[in-house]
Amino acid sequence: MNSLRLRPIFGSLTLLAALSANAADDASFRFEVLLDDRPIGEHRFEIDRSGDQQRVASNAEFEVGFLFLTAYRYRHQSREVFRDGCLQRIRATTNDNGKRYRITGVASADGFRIDRGEQVETADGCVKTFAYWDPAILDQRRLLNPQTGELEPVAIRPQGTERIELGGREIPARRYTLDTDELTIELWYHDELGWVRLASDTGKGATLVYRRI
Repeated sequence: MNSLRLRPIFGSLTLLAALSANAADDASFRFEVLLDDRPIGEHRFEIDRSGDQQRVASNAEFEVGFLFLTAYRYRHQSREVFRDGCLQRIRATTNDNGKRYRITGVASADGFRIDRGEQVETADGCVKTFAYWDPAILDQRRLLNPQTGELEPVAIRPQGTERIELGGREIPARRYTLDTDELTIELWYHDELGWVRLASDTGKGATLVYRRI
């Protein structure tokens, strides 16, 4: 199986301010990941706040089986440090079914330096990753992909409020569509719980879903 193209994934100003305040506290996000309604793994985020800094640990593990064999395996680990919402450091490794990525990045007076191994780039301004747990990304026009180290242009559109199932009950959630050059990602946020769901095409005719546990 080829790559699932996991572009690690993300209204009113009042809602964004409230959700961003929630995101500033220590938090843990755990998601069951499904491919066409079939469970394939988990993605976990641990967020630790200290002063004006946030330290984020992201761990994803997926496996897709076929006839008792593992047809596809994905492992991703990222450690990110933010200050006032802007990325200060990142260290990430990914094994995308045998294709390996390793990126590092650090903020300096000249901008944010991204090292992809064979290529180095310096980005200006406040850099943010595809940190869906932080609704402040919904105001961005570019996001750093922690798998590839690429800065990707994004367009985000609010889609209104709808009810979704979470933990055996229905809750109201605001839905947003995030478009990259290659993928369309749907995101849902609850006023108190924050990020609760994600759905995306994989570029291979399948649908990937993150469902909050």
